[in-house]
Amino acid sequence: MSNELSHHGIKGQKWGVRRFQNKDGSLTPAGEKRYYVESDKKVVDNNDGKSSTIPKGFKFNRVGQASLDVNQAGALYVSSGKNDVTRYMRALGPTPIGKLLGTAATTVQHIEVKEDLKIPSIKETTRLTNELLMKDPKLVKGVNDSMHAMILGKELDSKLLNEIKKNPDGKDAQKVAFVVSAVLGDGQYKSEAQTVYKHFRDNGYDAIPDLNDLLVGRSETAKIVINPNKLKVTSTTPITKDLMKSGKQYLKTLADLPVSEIFDEDE
Repeated sequence: MSNELSHHGIKGQKWGVRRFQNKDGSLTPAGEKRYYVESDKKVVDNNDGKSSTIPKGFKFNRVGQASLDVNQAGALYVSSGKNDVTRYMRALGPTPIGKLLGTAATTVQHIEVKEDLKIPSIKETTRLTNELLMKDPKLVKGVNDSMHAMILGKELDSKLLNEIKKNPDGKDAQKVAFVVSAVLGDGQYKSEAQTVYKHFRDNGYDAIPDLNDLLVGRSETAKIVINPNKLKVTSTTPITKDLMKSGKQYLKTLADLPVSEIFDEDE
């Protein structure tokens, strides 16, 4: 018997210089593309004005940990495309504050949809959220007790809910749905989040728009997947100092996202 150890390199690669990096350690154009995935699948409008389908094979990005880090309430926050993964990397990546608080994300996850995901429109998300509030006093109390309720400028009570019922497309209805979305991302309200997610699952949905991030202009594509068993992590990219630097430079090329008119105080 003979034992043999072999090593195969890459033609032209120098010792100590990684693939997709220049000699000074900065990323090559190919290297910059590797930290995110761009899906070749498109979201399909169901043509009913209420929902759409995110097809099998669609690819998300998530700034998080190396595994599929579903939150305590059983949901996973995701986005798609280079613009949003760069925004989230700068906000959630290994910044000095994030490291100090122990909340810094370490990788960009590349996540593939294993089965079709049905997602409601923003309008339908607003309607179903307020429908749930009208029949769940515990959820109403949780919303009122949260710091996010300050955005309403008034108490969420039966009077306000009745006004929303009469005008489901009005600013109050949208603002209340936004506040509930903010509560979903607050770890203190795990039970309330699970109630909301169950309501949407019972209505046949696998994901919902992240109204909080979408309406404050933090993201263009933010979604909350409430059936994360339909997802799988296909690969991850560590967030390095060089990647953070590249992301910061890229962000300078992007226009600021608009903030929703529901925050206007003139009406």
